[in-house]
Amino acid sequence: MKTREVVFYSEGDKMAGTVYLPDDYKDGEKRPCIIANSGWTGLNMVYPALFSRAMTAKGNVCMGFDYRGFKPSEGREKYTTLEREVEDVAAAVNFMKAQPEIDPQRIGLIGWGVGGAVCVEVTAREDAVKAVATLNSFVDGVRWMRMGMGNDKYHKMLRALEDDKIKRATTGDPVLRHPYEFYPNIDESGAFYVDQTLKRIDGGVSEKANQTTGEEFPTPMSSVYAESFLRFNIEATLPKLAPKAVFVGHGRYNELHDKIEAEEAYRLAKEPKELYYVEGKHNEWMFDGDPKFEALADAMGEFFNKYL
Repeated sequence: MKTREVVFYSEGDKMAGTVYLPDDYKDGEKRPCIIANSGWTGLNMVYPALFSRAMTAKGNVCMGFDYRGFKPSEGREKYTTLEREVEDVAAAVNFMKAQPEIDPQRIGLIGWGVGGAVCVEVTAREDAVKAVATLNSFVDGVRWMRMGMGNDKYHKMLRALEDDKIKRATTGDPVLRHPYEFYPNIDESGAFYVDQTLKRIDGGVSEKANQTTGEEFPTPMSSVYAESFLRFNIEATLPKLAPKAVFVGHGRYNELHDKIEAEEAYRLAKEPKELYYVEGKHNEWMFDGDPKFEALADAMGEFFNKYL
């Protein structure tokens, strides 16, 4: 896989990204393009790079980037919402349409975690996007968070977010919190990401991640992110995507995003659509060479080959 670092812009903010080319790419070719997108607190060097290694091996040009609020991309530091991430992904789509290596009418999106719901919204509005894979994601933010937290914790969160909104409006303080504080059932997968994923993936990227952010990962973020989780709902969007293709992938035993979110995404989407279950949880199988990840990558490769 060959790479080049790129700069593009989302609502005027400078974004840092990477274009990934297959080893056999030849100048002048126009290949399908797949843009791989992180979930919450995700870094380009982790899952977008992982998906790009898998998808370039299948002949696609790929692209990944860091959302605004996450260095090295710019924008208001430590501040993002899912709505802002929709704009970031849409900007990446339009940037890639201008790149010489791709066919601008054959673009697909991969969205991991909450990035899956983000990518569904971008697919609905960007004509160039012909297929989307939403992986371990959600459909209804309120249902997902309430089911994951339970009533008591959920309502405590709502009260805390109300106080945070008032503080932001009256003082300008972004109200920074641990980024996993209001993410349902993230203890196991969050710890695994920090203690295992960052230390093992691609030879280990923990030190690079800390150097990029200037502090130990994961960095505090404004609690405005949790408000956007509650606002986000793609129930009305999914049926409108056809004839664009939808791939729903989900860990069968996922503890962060209940399986009902995948079942609902598949039910609501119109044909063409595919549903794929990984026999695992959320992220313990997300490594190069892991049989479960490789099987998912093969299924997505076939899906994109068919619909791009």
